[in-house]
Amino acid sequence: MNVHLRDWLASAPNDRRKAVADAAKTTVGHLWQLAGGHRKASAELAERLQEASGGEITIAGLRPDLLDLAHKVLRGAA
Repeated sequence: MNVHLRDWLASAPNDRRKAVADAAKTTVGHLWQLAGGHRKASAELAERLQEASGGEITIAGLRPDLLDLAHKVLRGAA
């Protein structure tokens, strides 16, 4: 379950949910599947959702596992 997304979906008005989903090229139904843990957002979708929501939904909230990978990559590049 993704509490971050579930909380956002629960508090966002229907038109806001639809606008963010449309801008991120997905559906509100798919967002509920992600929130329920039935699916996992790809890195690309997480990025699109962060951008479409103006940061209300974050990559870190959707995919905290990507933070560990980013830190490893950054350490390796230093």
